[in-house]
Amino acid sequence: MKRLLLNILTVTSLVFIATSGVAFHVMAADVAGAEAGYHGDAEHQSGLPQLDPTWFASQIFWLVIMFGSMYLIFARTVLPSLSNTLENRHEHVQGDLDMAQSLKVEAENVHAAYEASLEDARQKAASLYREVEEDIKVKSEKQQAELRERLQSETELSEARIQKTKNEAMTEMTLIAAEIASEAAKKIVGIDTDLQSAQDVVKGLNQKAKKAA
Repeated sequence: MKRLLLNILTVTSLVFIATSGVAFHVMAADVAGAEAGYHGDAEHQSGLPQLDPTWFASQIFWLVIMFGSMYLIFARTVLPSLSNTLENRHEHVQGDLDMAQSLKVEAENVHAAYEASLEDARQKAASLYREVEEDIKVKSEKQQAELRERLQSETELSEARIQKTKNEAMTEMTLIAAEIASEAAKKIVGIDTDLQSAQDVVKGLNQKAKKAA
């Protein structure tokens, strides 16, 4: 910013110097023309004073005073105002840049936080899925074991009932066969045998039949 103001001040000085040089050249040209057209009459004595070479020193003095005053006025009024305007503009632009950078950093932080929360949610979901899967597996295995145990128990109980029913049926059939054999022996042969002996004979025949099978 200071360099810019210095450049502006330098350019202004050069403009003043160039303007002064042009004015000096114009004045010199006017003086040369006046001297060339001078015929020694009284009209020259009553001419313009600024074309009289005797007035050049004072004219240059006042010209320097005028441009110096303009330079001081410009340096003390215009340049500070311009400097303040440029400084305010620079601060405004810098503030906008700082705000943009702050918003960018904030957006990056928000994006990073979003990615972190998303990754954390994914990990939690995966962990929960594994826990649910393991829990289902354990419960399924437990239920299958309980089912197998219950089926085994029911099967054994059913087999015991079947065996009991079978034994009762065989006992009843043996008793019936013994009664029939006793009655047949009594009627056919005329031998009166007791029921227990007949049952023993039938049981012996059944055991031989089982062994033969």
